[in-house]
Amino acid sequence: MKISKLVILLEREVPRFSRPKRLLEQYRTPPEIAIEIASWIRSLGCRVAIDLGAGTGMIAYALSLLGTYTVAIEIDIDALNDAASSALRPVALTDFVQADVEYLPLRETIQSLCVAENPPFGMYRRGIDTLFLRAAARLGAEYIASIHHGGSDKTLKYLREFMRERGYGLKHIERFKFPIPATHRSHIRHIYYVPALLLLFEKRVRET
Repeated sequence: MKISKLVILLEREVPRFSRPKRLLEQYRTPPEIAIEIASWIRSLGCRVAIDLGAGTGMIAYALSLLGTYTVAIEIDIDALNDAASSALRPVALTDFVQADVEYLPLRETIQSLCVAENPPFGMYRRGIDTLFLRAAARLGAEYIASIHHGGSDKTLKYLREFMRERGYGLKHIERFKFPIPATHRSHIRHIYYVPALLLLFEKRVRET
């Protein structure tokens, strides 16, 4: 199936949040970005992918459509129920698990593991996006694809150094505008566009 058709399929079949939680900063990942991440994961030869903070399943379903078995981790039961209501659920190569990323019920011995994530941007809980990166690194993922708020060199430098300390190098960078629809009473616009970074980290081979 062509990429354009996959994007349309995801846009149509992946639910929006029925009960979005402001403190969890729940906004659906754009299907174009989800497909791009899934294409990276497939090209890197990952046998298993973990979607941390899966929400209603946009990235997880994109990974599945491109043939990667995915474990989707999400703390919010309402979001998991939304994800399960998708018409894609019966045919998806995806298992949804309710769990906190700080206490993942996963072994750290999975071979050819990749992590794909769109963590909260940290508007209400500063530094929570790096908590997700830390969790991904603890799993020993070969590659980590992650979305972060901000497009400045300062933000990029900080994230690069944060992951370097955990044994990862920055392999690829993309800057884009992340769409945030009006979902809370405080929103006064139909949609907001905020600067965002799409980063791909690669686990470094330790020198002996």
